[in-house]
Amino acid sequence: MLRALLTWMLKEGEKVIGKVDMDYAYHLRDVAPWWLVRFAFIKVVEGPRKVTSPEVYHTVGLAAAMVEDCGPCVQIHVNLAQREHVPAELLRNLVARKLDQVPSEVAVAFHYGEKVSRGELADEERDALRAKWGEKGLIELAFAAAVARFYPAVKRGLGYAHTCERVVVGNETTWAVKADAVKAAA
Repeated sequence: MLRALLTWMLKEGEKVIGKVDMDYAYHLRDVAPWWLVRFAFIKVVEGPRKVTSPEVYHTVGLAAAMVEDCGPCVQIHVNLAQREHVPAELLRNLVARKLDQVPSEVAVAFHYGEKVSRGELADEERDALRAKWGEKGLIELAFAAAVARFYPAVKRGLGYAHTCERVVVGNETTWAVKADAVKAAA
């Protein structure tokens, strides 16, 4: 009965997050179903977006997932952003790291998500986000960055991580550019 419930839960989840590799989740269902239940509850820790704009909120999570280099996670962040009507062109620019082609507050959110995920100081970005969205908005974004890192860590630990190379935004494939590639080119 638990297996049937978890299978239903996974199928319903796929309707929300889009078509992505869920092998790790089916593995958890089959081997350690209660761990899958725990895994599913991490989204409760993040909570719903209430304060920040969809563009800024999803940018933070997307940047964090890109740092973790988890292709399916990046795709999920893009899919969730599209569900909230974040423009496809904005998402393509973020995935391709064309930050000079996005609004400045979105670029700040991207740098914030990256820095938090890398364990770097993000003082300037944090101050700018706090000034725009207040303390509650900053908390919302901090949780978005932290939770975005959880999923890739579990997948990598189980051997299900896939590097991030191509992301589908709308009907177009966009090549993901990693921050390390940008630093190497500089």
